Amino acid sequence: MNGMVYIEDPGDVRHIRDVLRMNPGDNLIAVGGEGMEYTCRINEIGDAVRLFIVNITHAPEPRVKVTLYQCVPKHGKMETIIQKSTELGAVRFVPVFSERSVPKPNDMARKVGRWQRVAQEASKQSGREAVPVVDTPLTLEEAVETFGEYDLMLFPYENEDRATIKCVLRGYSARHGIDDGVTLHSGPRVALVIGPEGGFTDSEAFAIEGAGAVPCSIGGTILRTETAGPAAIAMVMYELEM
Repeated sequence: MNGMVYIEDPGDVRHIRDVLRMNPGDNLIAVGGEGMEYTCRINEIGDAVRLFIVNITHAPEPRVKVTLYQCVPKHGKMETIIQKSTELGAVRFVPVFSERSVPKPNDMARKVGRWQRVAQEASKQSGREAVPVVDTPLTLEEAVETFGEYDLMLFPYENEDRATIKCVLRGYSARHGIDDGVTLHSGPRVALVIGPEGGFTDSEAFAIEGAGAVPCSIGGTILRTETAGPAAIAMVMYELEM
């Protein structure tokens, strides 16, 4: 079990040394790409961090696989959405451009690269083994074509006043035997579609429902777009994972 490992990425070394202010003799948790969690003691900090492995355990990921279809908001809010949603257990992000979302920028590849780095940092900070994937952005018309990939597609919608997300999730649990853990063992694929600051147009909402997404309410107040996604993910995790 015991052995030595090295952290050589300059950004990780700076984070351990300058942000966390760790020193030789301190313990830290390192997560490997093969799904293992390593409890380590710092032996030396220089250009690399030299670690002595104390214990190895499995680092479980959520069994429920949540994808967030997020209409791209203004002023860098997408980074906050990805950060918080990663901490809550999301596995995939699909940026969406709808009628009322921000215009698609010319430097889209750079934006996606930045969002992917945010997901990586949030995954590292929260001790997750997997780093969520940030997909190539889609138009809403393209996004609805992919809704059939999921076991449950949820549409938190401010105009929905009949079904709550709790009722939808508990109904899904009852139909698929989630209470006994059978479905959760393999992990249902759940997706959420969240609108932009101005909301979806009526025709867009109709298209989303027509593609199989279930409209639901996530509370009596209207949430900002940067709040709605993480809040809905937390509700999904509470009902289907915990």
